[in-house]
Amino acid sequence: MGDFELVVHHDYTSGTCADTSGYGNHGYSTTSPNPDGLPFDGRSTRVVVFPAPSLTNLGGIRARVRLRADALSERRTLIEGYLAFSFSIEPDGALLGAVYAGLKWYVLSTPPGIVTTGRWTDVAFVYDGRDTMSLSADGTLIALRQDLLGGIADIEWPYGLNIGAWPDDDVRVFAGVMSELWLWRLPTPAEHR
Repeated sequence: MGDFELVVHHDYTSGTCADTSGYGNHGYSTTSPNPDGLPFDGRSTRVVVFPAPSLTNLGGIRARVRLRADALSERRTLIEGYLAFSFSIEPDGALLGAVYAGLKWYVLSTPPGIVTTGRWTDVAFVYDGRDTMSLSADGTLIALRQDLLGGIADIEWPYGLNIGAWPDDDVRVFAGVMSELWLWRLPTPAEHR
């Protein structure tokens, strides 16, 4: 297995949704960032990153988000690659990570209360492209699942990578602020640059 490669990095405290990973995976948002980050209204706010070659041959992924939740009354999407993976917060504050491998979704969740409202938290979801998924908060491993799953699919058209909302409708919309977001892929060896 090779090394994870950063393919999306948005620092919303910079006032933009520009990607600084070097791949040009810029986000297009329905709202504007401010010095705290990007506010999400829980109703329709989202950031969309269109499908691109750097979002294919994912194999595995590592997603990380620095956030402050303002409401948790329903499942809230943090980041979802359409037909590839999903990372969200449950109504009880549990983290949920899922990958789409072999035409089936595989899910990992944490105990409740990992994310609480009004507090900044750094959360992460990792899938190694073969058999291990993990969820962590503020650098502490919270949940682990090991199953032989294989690589995950490409992030597909027409919805691409969605940040803060479910890809194809205004549901599961995050309510709060995200200050920074990272996405790494674990490409196949031929894809390393």
